Amino acid sequence: MEQSIESFIKNLVRDTIVHTLGELQIQSDRQTYVIANWKMNNTLSTTAEFFQKINSSKDVSVVVCPPTQLLYPAHLFIKQFGKPIHLGGQNVHWAEKGAYTGESSTNMLKDVGCEYVIIGHSERRQFAGEDDDLVNLKVKQTIKDGLIPIICIGETLGQKNSMQAEHVLSTQLVGALKEIDSSNLIIAYEPVWAIGTGQSATAELSQQTHAYIRSVLKQILGEKADQISILYGGSVNESNAAEYSAMPDIDGVLVGGASLNPQSFDGIINVFAKGEQR
Repeated sequence: MEQSIESFIKNLVRDTIVHTLGELQIQSDRQTYVIANWKMNNTLSTTAEFFQKINSSKDVSVVVCPPTQLLYPAHLFIKQFGKPIHLGGQNVHWAEKGAYTGESSTNMLKDVGCEYVIIGHSERRQFAGEDDDLVNLKVKQTIKDGLIPIICIGETLGQKNSMQAEHVLSTQLVGALKEIDSSNLIIAYEPVWAIGTGQSATAELSQQTHAYIRSVLKQILGEKADQISILYGGSVNESNAAEYSAMPDIDGVLVGGASLNPQSFDGIINVFAKGEQR
């Protein structure tokens, strides 16, 4: 992309202003998702209990992303209890195989029942030093091998307060989708300042940000951007889920802490299932 990030952002801001709530149309071909990111939580017994208790809806794609050690047991529990729930990994390596201790390949994830994988979560960026180039390599490998990447983007509190959020989001999207020409992916907007803090971006602010993200996607992928589901993540719970489900550019949620409790997670699923009637 030859133009500078700054001019790129100015053009996108203009497009986003035009992209008002009154003009937005719900895209019937965009799937609604409720995705659980368990992070480093749960055991075999709590995993079995979760899948025994959890329900789902035909109107919402439910994806659960357990720790690597629990992926295959989760796959077996999903089959045992007959739940129409999809499985996803929390991380993946960009290589097909090799001397990468502690890592998992796309084929390994597929072999234990995964259809999705989270890539570029802010915690991976912070603790594992993942940058946009590495995220891009993982996205390419994931799409190549038939998994659906859940690409996480988001700004820190410092970046938000210094009015750099749009620059950060644009840079992360352009980097993650370099040389990508596919709509077979999901974007998860997770403001870093809202993850695990109990603070969440308001539904109205999140809608504005999601509309901006879709404008960026249109610059990168053209009309394919209308097919891509954009999820919100950041202290989502049963109490605030309805506010997000009412927004036309919020196509679901990526849930952290609240996904560990099957009753709470069920409540969020039900909210978005009803939201399909928007």
